[in-house]
Amino acid sequence: MKFSEKKMPIEKLFLWDENARFPDQYYNSDEKELLRYFLSKPNFKLKDFIGEIVTDIDLPHLEKIVVWDSSEKLIVIEGNRRLAGYKLLANPELVNDIDKKLHSLLLSKKKEINIDSNFLLDCLISEDKDQCYRYVDRKHAKGNNQVNWLEPEKVNYSKRRGIESQNSKIKIAIINYVRKLDLPNEIINEVLGQGYVTTFFRFVSTGPAKETFGLSTDENGELTFTDEEFPDKLKVIIHNVLQKEDFEGNRVDTRELNKNPEIKTYLENVKSEDLPKVNKEIEKSKSTDIFGNEHVKLGTRNSQKAPIIASPRKTPSSKENNILFGKSLALMAGKVNDLYRAILNIYDKNEYDSAVLPIIGMSLRLITEVAARVYFDENDPEKSKKDQLYNDFLKIAKKEMSLEKESVNYLSLTSDWLDGGNNLEGMLAKYAHGNITVSKDGILKNSFIIGEILEYYFKRK
Repeated sequence: MKFSEKKMPIEKLFLWDENARFPDQYYNSDEKELLRYFLSKPNFKLKDFIGEIVTDIDLPHLEKIVVWDSSEKLIVIEGNRRLAGYKLLANPELVNDIDKKLHSLLLSKKKEINIDSNFLLDCLISEDKDQCYRYVDRKHAKGNNQVNWLEPEKVNYSKRRGIESQNSKIKIAIINYVRKLDLPNEIINEVLGQGYVTTFFRFVSTGPAKETFGLSTDENGELTFTDEEFPDKLKVIIHNVLQKEDFEGNRVDTRELNKNPEIKTYLENVKSEDLPKVNKEIEKSKSTDIFGNEHVKLGTRNSQKAPIIASPRKTPSSKENNILFGKSLALMAGKVNDLYRAILNIYDKNEYDSAVLPIIGMSLRLITEVAARVYFDENDPEKSKKDQLYNDFLKIAKKEMSLEKESVNYLSLTSDWLDGGNNLEGMLAKYAHGNITVSKDGILKNSFIIGEILEYYFKRK
């Protein structure tokens, strides 16, 4: 076994002098020198971290310390900052001659949580240093494979935890209001997505916007405003934020308009009369791909700049794609298309609400069943009278689509399903019975496959 899991007292754990956080000259330094360096760097936020340790001392450890057993001593490869915090709390005398103020604070905190050198930390211990390095690679080189929350997700969390501020309430109300605007989904998702949402909120949710447009929320959390032209002006603002300039060619970026008076001046000059220009640019940017799918590609007016909204295209499953069914489908009129539109509407309005995921999962099974019934109505009317046709339909789809696999650029997820590596049928059954914990990632990946199946059989001619 490469690792053993043990609880170890902090007095038997040692800081790693080869830690990338330490300059070369700290190699072979004693622990007090290493602690002195930690405390000298404000960006390590060790003092703040110590406060968090004290606040959450009653919580079980979420992450284990990764320890290399060098045969001479137990060296912490991953978790040095945490270990430093615990060691300082357990032995404030380590900083008595470094920081008197911190020493006094540590003494009071030590009494508050009753910690000493025998305090136990959860550890993963290995004699293989290279195996320990794998954790360092994952956490620091790959960001622990985590995706940081965007502003809409942060305010949603605050709301659901019941700690949202008035500013968070405004942001939530604006998110909900923007999602109901009659703008293409690509534009709405772009302005509320990574790269633009921070700038957008600086314009529409801070003091200048509240003052200019009279923004507030009612007792139901809905957005209210005193400027009757605000809905039209909001569309113009969205357009300008994505273009990074207004129709006069002035920069629209809070990095340049970085003071409230400047932002307020911009907002006061936004004209609802510019909305027809926005609509005209959107219409001009619409295009139809070879599959008949309509997309919006709203680029900047300067052709040297990269387009702000790129048309969706098939991408490998490893790339992030939050569009249900993988892309916008152009399906033939009928039951399948009607249900597709309804599911998409539910998802678009509740994209950041995990509570809706089980409904989307059940809907994926439902649309596959409806597609199966339409297929058999046309190709085998006798069979269409039976119940639960989706399994038979998927078997046929797998067989027919596999024959064209070499000539069609399917998503890697779909190819995996065609090769038998993905049990889509079983997952749909679990969604239907509600006996599986659903995740957004899993829902999306399965929807990508179903999207290509629907497009294969029901694409608009």
